[in-house]
Amino acid sequence: MTGFGRAEVEEEGRKLTVELKTVNHRFLDINIRIPRTLGFLEELIRKSIKERLSRGRVDVFVNYSTLESDAKTAVADLGFIRSYLDAARQAALDTGIQDDIQLSHIIRIPDMIVIQEASEDEDRLSRIVQKASSLAIEALEGMRLREGESLKINIVECLDTLQAIRCRIDERKDEVISEYAVKLRQRISELIANTEIDEARFNTEVALMADRADVTEEIVRLGTHINEFRKALCDKNAVGRKLDFMVQEMNREINTIGSKSQDFDITAAVIEGKSIIEKIREQIQNIE
Repeated sequence: MTGFGRAEVEEEGRKLTVELKTVNHRFLDINIRIPRTLGFLEELIRKSIKERLSRGRVDVFVNYSTLESDAKTAVADLGFIRSYLDAARQAALDTGIQDDIQLSHIIRIPDMIVIQEASEDEDRLSRIVQKASSLAIEALEGMRLREGESLKINIVECLDTLQAIRCRIDERKDEVISEYAVKLRQRISELIANTEIDEARFNTEVALMADRADVTEEIVRLGTHINEFRKALCDKNAVGRKLDFMVQEMNREINTIGSKSQDFDITAAVIEGKSIIEKIREQIQNIE
């Protein structure tokens, strides 16, 4: 499910920001972008997310800054400077060029002045990142919950439509057998006019057709899947994978109904039902 969560924690002269962005994914895929100096916190962040989320692609962005004045220090590489000056002075003697080197020239040379960051207290940063991660996940879950409620309404509407289609097929299936018997009797009468129909063989043929076209079991199972799907939507736990499986089963039943029946009305209802199931399949990709 798509979502966004952000949290900023400022403690003990340190400021750390965690941003989470999620998009649909069948499994949990976590990608973390974190400053190199905080690499030791990556697994801690990953663990915090796994404890709260079970599905989706999660992009994590971590920004960190320190507000203390001693966080960074500039250190001159004196050995390098002395070697540089010696070489410059020797060049001046050898070429006769006037030596006009000043300190401002030297400090502009790469690596003459090295910026060093003060060592960080890993325990302190771990506490801060845990707090920021937890707050960001809470914000993300709040957004996903609101989206989920809207999504639930849409899915329930689709289930209502699918249930109505199921009822249409259920009502139509018995009519199909009666109509087949009438048409078969008319056809036989046309082919063998003035000849008495063998009722036993006729009834056997109608029974065989009824057996081949019987979709009662599929209709019952489809109804069961619809009811179980409704129950699962009210479950507070992660049900995304369960709903995936149930959609596959509903699709299996509607396909079997379509393959068994040669009736135009039932075929039209099957096509409509498959379209509704596909809509449900697309929507549950957003469900964890």
